[in-house]
Amino acid sequence: MTRVHNGAQIVLTASEIEMCTFKDDPFGAFAGSFLLVPNFLKPRFYPRGKDLPDGQVKLAPYGLRKVEAMLTNNGFKESDVAVVQPDMLDQFIGPDTRVVGVSSMDPLGIAYVSLTYSNLFAFGNEPNNRVEFRNLLTKSPIAEARRRGQVKVIVGGAGAWQVAGQGTRNALGIDCVISGEAGPEMVDIFHRAVRGEPIPPTAVGGRIDAVADTPVIRQGAIHGAVEITRGCGRGCQFCAPTLRHRLSIPLERVLHEARLNAAAGNQMLILATEDLFLYDIKSPQFLPNRESVVKLIRSLAAIPGIKYIQPAHIALAPVLTDPKCVEEVAEVLITKARYTRFRRRYITAEAGVETGSVRLFKQRMAGKCLPFKPEEWPNVVTQAIGILNDNTWYPLTTWLIGLPGEREEDVLATLELLDRIKDLKAFVTPLLWVPLRPAILHEGTRPQMEALTDLQWEFFTRAWKYNLDVWRPPLKVDSPKQLATRIGFPIAGSLAYFISARRTPAAHMFKELLFHSFSKSFFGPG
Repeated sequence: MTRVHNGAQIVLTASEIEMCTFKDDPFGAFAGSFLLVPNFLKPRFYPRGKDLPDGQVKLAPYGLRKVEAMLTNNGFKESDVAVVQPDMLDQFIGPDTRVVGVSSMDPLGIAYVSLTYSNLFAFGNEPNNRVEFRNLLTKSPIAEARRRGQVKVIVGGAGAWQVAGQGTRNALGIDCVISGEAGPEMVDIFHRAVRGEPIPPTAVGGRIDAVADTPVIRQGAIHGAVEITRGCGRGCQFCAPTLRHRLSIPLERVLHEARLNAAAGNQMLILATEDLFLYDIKSPQFLPNRESVVKLIRSLAAIPGIKYIQPAHIALAPVLTDPKCVEEVAEVLITKARYTRFRRRYITAEAGVETGSVRLFKQRMAGKCLPFKPEEWPNVVTQAIGILNDNTWYPLTTWLIGLPGEREEDVLATLELLDRIKDLKAFVTPLLWVPLRPAILHEGTRPQMEALTDLQWEFFTRAWKYNLDVWRPPLKVDSPKQLATRIGFPIAGSLAYFISARRTPAAHMFKELLFHSFSKSFFGPG
């Protein structure tokens, strides 16, 4: 395609990995943050959505769609703003272009998942999202246009804080980093940049305190993302969203965005929320509003063309507070489940366990278990996962290692909690604590893989043994695919180990996991 116009006044984009659809697998996208994929394999591993006839993307990250809507609602025409893939930038950056806006969730690869697993599985390479973000800003038409003095580069998104330092901004060619929510301050900066006026090197986009201040997207979002709540209010010190004003988006607005996503060709809806059970909540003790939650899910499931519905997050305490709500929601969600385990559908969402230590829990996340007491947290976890399992719901749980002030006794308590769920079904994701901004707990030094204690490594090892046991396919001679999966993992793991993993700090863990995998795959029960 040859550019037939002078470029869009404002061009919005993101790195290649963030613009990928991952075949409607939002959890699969996590792996892309730390696994480096050769260019010739990217079409297979990073599938992109279709483009519109004018070359813009048909589906874009939800955050970019919100920025697009905010700009076009506040003084810019639709023709002024283009949302494009990185490889289409040369078609949209032209003489009339004044601003390139780049969104990023994790530009330097130092968020929880990418930092932890780039160290474990990428075998010393840089995280993929860091490489792609750097290349986007320094080896693309963005850099060329900025060197000519033609455009201002503005970076935003959940990971903007990572590149706010002066040295990083200068190295990457960033004129302004906007942190926080996409509010009126963000719009003002774009207007000033378009007029050629000075803009600040760093800024806060604004704080959204009312639903009316959140724009409705105008075009389809990747994974059919639709926001149902914003903020949380439980006060976990390691989490940034808890600092946002908590909002529940009215049902009609949720349905409007969901129908728009369906019209764009999405068969999936991912419900953007810190906790599905926060929707339309009225209780200061975080008691679910069962009627509203169930009505929401049933209404979304009734939209023509929607095959899958995937909540992003749930909290465990509401599960124990209102098992009936879980049951009624599950009756609908199981018919729209995206994932299968041994050919049977199951429901999932990310749920934070974080620690089994009551001492750390009280200190860092006491509100997480309301309306229960912090001392009850281990029981809340085990009973809630049991209730979820009873309703064919297998949560993807996260556990934090290396929180500031963590002692050996705290790791032991977390290991004990892991042992308590050994007969339950979940996916256990151990993560290194990271001092995220603007979380309350943003000071301190993150733990290094090389400095983990034996007990901390024991948790990582036992967590992945648990996952291998829960998710290992049964050995069935009439199922070649399951047989290949069962024996293929340890074989592939062995190759990876001997090629690179034996030289990483996690070498001893890999050896133990490979032995466990081989013994279970070939000699374990079917």
